[in-house]
Amino acid sequence: MRIVFEKVPDSDGSSFGCFHAGGRVFDCPYHIHPEVEILHILSGTGLLVVGDHIGRFVPGDLFLFGSGLPHMLCSDPIAAESSEPTHIRYIQFKRENFGPSFWEMPEQQRAAGLLARSGRGLRFSGAETARLLPTMDRLWETFGARRLWGLLELLEDMAQCADADVTAMTSVGYAPVATHRDSERLNRAIQYMNNGLGSPLTLADVAKTAGMSPQAFSRFFHKFMGVPFVEYVASLRISHACRYLLETDKTIAAICYICGFNNLSNFNRQFLKHKGTTPKAYRRDGNVKKTESFPVSTALPGSRTALAGPSRAHAL
Repeated sequence: MRIVFEKVPDSDGSSFGCFHAGGRVFDCPYHIHPEVEILHILSGTGLLVVGDHIGRFVPGDLFLFGSGLPHMLCSDPIAAESSEPTHIRYIQFKRENFGPSFWEMPEQQRAAGLLARSGRGLRFSGAETARLLPTMDRLWETFGARRLWGLLELLEDMAQCADADVTAMTSVGYAPVATHRDSERLNRAIQYMNNGLGSPLTLADVAKTAGMSPQAFSRFFHKFMGVPFVEYVASLRISHACRYLLETDKTIAAICYICGFNNLSNFNRQFLKHKGTTPKAYRRDGNVKKTESFPVSTALPGSRTALAGPSRAHAL
């Protein structure tokens, strides 16, 4: 996982971009860009990191990421040829392209409020996503002024979602990385943690990769990630454990040690704390939910990335 600044390419003849991306091996690095982003998962599953939020994405997920909010997607390995590759579509636009006073207009107050909330990253419920799908579909079917009107219509429709149907993803105290130096330090630390989940991860070892003392790194990490180092590592381990529980037949004890927990009781305690249920119940409930389906578009109009081979989304 790597935090990088990415420059979004200009779209020919348009003030904002509507893109498709995906692949059987899909790795979108941990990155930031000034554009606001609307991201829709059409197929595939994997690890999702948004600011200090660690979770998973599944088909049908719809997200709204504010300007400068770090995020990352990493698809699960394809287990068989019949498995679906990851396929996403996303919209990116700059608020300032509409002019300094546009969002102050009375007609745009709800959309402006939505964009203000997007700084924490927003996930929309399945019911609201289904309601918004026709409006999103039209964005990829139209061009010119009609596409611009479609974006404004989509933002207005998203702003009308009830609070219960929109979940903020990052914690209230989350602070995005402010400088290149801070970004590089966090890059090295997160990369080290992500690669070492199967073994013990000490604060001293991770701090060393960032070139800091353990005490200084502990304060630094808590400030920018919004959670203590130990809590972040536990969340990352639990996220990986969830995948093993849902996608393999490995015993819970085996998963406990694969994900770096030193004993089963600690694993069960941490799992209950982060997921509100036990690993056994999570696996049972997850297997039931696998039978539920979400309508997924299979068309690839205007696709910028072929789905046949490895892919990395550009500036998602």
